[in-house]
Amino acid sequence: MKSPHKFLFLFLMMASTCMVLSSSNWLMTWMGLEINMLGFIPLMYMKDTANESETVVKYLIPQSLGSTVFIASATISLHLDNIQSLMALAMCLKLGAAPFHFWFPPVMAGLPLLPAFILLTWQKIAPIFTISAISPTLMSKIMLVASISALWGGIGGMNQTDIRSLLTYSSIAHTGWMLASINSAAPVLSVYIMAYVLINLSIFTALTSTSTKFHKQLLTPKEPYNSLLLAASILSLGGLPPLTGFIMKLLVISYTQTSLFVIFTLILGALISLFYYLSLTFSPLLELTKTRLNKSHISKPSMVFFLAQILPLSTLMFLF
Repeated sequence: MKSPHKFLFLFLMMASTCMVLSSSNWLMTWMGLEINMLGFIPLMYMKDTANESETVVKYLIPQSLGSTVFIASATISLHLDNIQSLMALAMCLKLGAAPFHFWFPPVMAGLPLLPAFILLTWQKIAPIFTISAISPTLMSKIMLVASISALWGGIGGMNQTDIRSLLTYSSIAHTGWMLASINSAAPVLSVYIMAYVLINLSIFTALTSTSTKFHKQLLTPKEPYNSLLLAASILSLGGLPPLTGFIMKLLVISYTQTSLFVIFTLILGALISLFYYLSLTFSPLLELTKTRLNKSHISKPSMVFFLAQILPLSTLMFLF
């Protein structure tokens, strides 16, 4: 990211997302999605290796397919209203929601840390708000995708030892929660996305400070505060009360207007995710109690992100 052209593509990616959020017709939305994709692809090259080129191709093909289906469906929807369901499914493909997630784990496995963070967070904003702008009569089909994503994200993360794989399947599960939050009267979707970005930012801050790759390396005696931040952020991502992740899921359950079956599948997927999150952080947290903590080793960003997990967005509950 030291090259000037990287900042240019970063600005292009962010501006295209704002273009999607402010567009008033499907053509402008499609143009914003395409510019967003073209702005993100150069950011995926950090070391210019063959593995990164393969990852870019794996990302480009499903994104182009989703954009093609979207603009074709938008054109046909001028005459047939029922075809708008294909527009929503095309956005689900771009999001990586189950059962359209076939491209997401391989792409995440081949990306460096910073592009992986952008793919998990910023690249979800434009497609998810595009789905929210589609006709509300199609929400029943979207709720089905949300249920499958929440369950598959929870089941797929089991027996995963690589932290990046855990974040990948956790993203699939959280995509289901985001899709479910669309069908709510209160601005739950915006709050959920902000909280999700905050939690992932704290996780990637801890990962960049250490050489953590597998769950057995969660505890590093040299930097125990980063290990504590990583463990707390992972538990918050799983929805352990009273952390930030629990508050945002509670808002979705309280304000989403959907069937009891969808709520049950969302909660079941969250419980499965929380089970293996607790199992992989339990031993490191016990080992952390045996380590002497030195206040001089803690950094200010780590303290800020740790407090963001301990003191969740409870004040926002007064706004709902």
